[in-house]
Amino acid sequence: MATPPAISFLAVAVALMAVLQPAATNPPPPPAPPATGAPTTCMWILANLGSCLPFLSTGTSLAGPPASCCGSLRAISTSPASICLCHLIGGEVNQLTHTNIDPVRLAILPLVCLALIPPELPYMCFVGPVPPISGGA
Repeated sequence: MATPPAISFLAVAVALMAVLQPAATNPPPPPAPPATGAPTTCMWILANLGSCLPFLSTGTSLAGPPASCCGSLRAISTSPASICLCHLIGGEVNQLTHTNIDPVRLAILPLVCLALIPPELPYMCFVGPVPPISGGA
């Protein structure tokens, strides 16, 4: 006995919804920069952390960073691009974005996001070299 076309279409539609629903509620993280070594500039890497700014800014609610922020931070912290986080630590991002980043929120961001920051990063920020934010800097 053949199934009516309406039932087949309904079964396919339900199966497709089941597959697409998780993708709609959990968007994929932004693409990671090429893993060819240390970056020459940090603008693209820091732009991926733009969704973290509302959480990091003083005077905003402490509701927690969005998932896109944490996904980007985890991807960057495990790559050679982690050196670009020095611009957050050093305050250059404050000047670039005209925001006031709370140092306490910056310190707890890796904990909240379950991101492993390389323990040698503060030393690397201090002794350099740290790539410029943009090519012209």
